[in-house]
Amino acid sequence: MRRWPTAPALVLVLFLAGCGGGTEQVALPVWQPPSPTASAPLTAKEAKGRYLAIVAPYNTALDELREAMRAGKPWRTLRTLAGRVASTSAAHAEQLRATTWPAKAQAPVDALVKENEVALRHWRAAAEASSAATLTREIRAAAGHDGGTQADTVRTALGLPLYRKP
Repeated sequence: MRRWPTAPALVLVLFLAGCGGGTEQVALPVWQPPSPTASAPLTAKEAKGRYLAIVAPYNTALDELREAMRAGKPWRTLRTLAGRVASTSAAHAEQLRATTWPAKAQAPVDALVKENEVALRHWRAAAEASSAATLTREIRAAAGHDGGTQADTVRTALGLPLYRKP
């Protein structure tokens, strides 16, 4: 089997390729990695599942706090539960923000996140309350920004049933 010398053949190919006859220089596009935030919007089915998975821990923490309040648990126990609501609220807001929602749900999700930011300040203050009165005041303030209206709009946009508080 005969081997062709690769170096002279490569030089010949490069020489011929360079003799295109024109003097125009073509700028090659610069490769850029895809942006990590430039993901495609979720499908309607994916969005439903993703939304429910994101808000489930927050809803659970909120329900546990409500039950403890109804049961008359000590304020320090309620403060701990308010801390869980605060941490799950912060986590779910970040996940909602990081997800690319279908177009019809994006504005309602943005409104929900905005309302959540107001409530989150109060949940964090409740988690650090130094008295029962402060805890109660902050929980009430947070409840005033519970995002229920915005969440209903998101659920409607995603084709989900409205959330009913237990």
